[in-house]
Amino acid sequence: METVRARAAMRTLLDAALEAVDPERLTLDALAGSRDGSVTLIAIGKAAPGMCRGAAQAVSVLHGLCVTNATAPVPLGVELLLGDHPVPAEASFEAGRRVLQTARIARGRTIALISGGGSALCEHPIEGLSESFVRTVHRALVRAGASIAETNLVRRHLSAIKGGGLAAVTPVPIETYAISDVCGADPSVIASGPTVPKEPDLESALGVMSDHGIELPPGALAAMRRAAQKPLAHAEPVTLLADGHTAAEALAETARGDGLDARVSHGWIHGPLETALDRFLSVAGSGLTVASGEPEVTVTGEGTGGRNTHAALLAATRLMDGDAVFAAFATDGSDGASGSAGAMVDGTTVQRGGDPSLALARCDSATYLAHTGDLLITGPTGTNVADLWLLWRP
Repeated sequence: METVRARAAMRTLLDAALEAVDPERLTLDALAGSRDGSVTLIAIGKAAPGMCRGAAQAVSVLHGLCVTNATAPVPLGVELLLGDHPVPAEASFEAGRRVLQTARIARGRTIALISGGGSALCEHPIEGLSESFVRTVHRALVRAGASIAETNLVRRHLSAIKGGGLAAVTPVPIETYAISDVCGADPSVIASGPTVPKEPDLESALGVMSDHGIELPPGALAAMRRAAQKPLAHAEPVTLLADGHTAAEALAETARGDGLDARVSHGWIHGPLETALDRFLSVAGSGLTVASGEPEVTVTGEGTGGRNTHAALLAATRLMDGDAVFAAFATDGSDGASGSAGAMVDGTTVQRGGDPSLALARCDSATYLAHTGDLLITGPTGTNVADLWLLWRP
């Protein structure tokens, strides 16, 4: 299959992957046959509107809040709130206040719909910490390329919502349905687990903050210690609806149905981006190989880009003058500050764009790939199961 055809096929396959993780259908299927009665709904994350719409088709009476990143239709009785991403600001803190208020007065059946992106979109500091400090910590961890495990560990110790904080203030049990954007689909990591009680590990959280040069303002340590001593909420089961592997498997199955040799790479995309990319390229054989996950990137410049555009441009340097095609795709449609969902590159990308060294050093991959015409632009997709990497080789 020639390069032009491979690129067209891979773009179509990405649509198939998104269809497999459609939050409206997944939530409707999960709640189908649900008992009648009024339901309090708290939905947080980039897939929240679609999950709300699915719930509305299964439940007779619905009311509550939907916190997400972009305007989208929500059912009657559900209020849409837009938060900030990837760093919480006033809109996220207002959403956090509203969510906690709703949780405290919940009665009867209460459902939480949780998806990726919720950690930044909905936030409220523990007593004794300022919103400014929480925002500063979020920003520092994003720029430093901290792992999702490190980031969520710290967030849990600063937040009144995360690590089961939402469940702790709700007077009734919460049913939780989740769409995962993290490796391994650990419910406590998805949006930092607002309904999943997690034992505090304050010393480790402080160690991560110290490693990344984050200084505590006066009174912060005492506030964090007080919060760590509070009793945990009772743990309720979490139903996982989909994750990155769901999308990857659907993509590969569709490709095979179209007559392509396709496989899903074992494991997850994880660790430092360059290491993860070289590992992926080394294990991918001929035909189509797909993987899902989320690598770590340390921001080293003031350029315009994201994880996926950076991975794509780096891959272009590995594939020069060959016939392979590589795509890196953020399933939420928003790859960092790139203004795109990622990029698709081939052996001619560097030839068309020139030396990419400066763009890589400045984290300016999106500017470079806009010039070559290799960006993938979708707008918000309404779902979020982390990133997909695709490689086709003849």
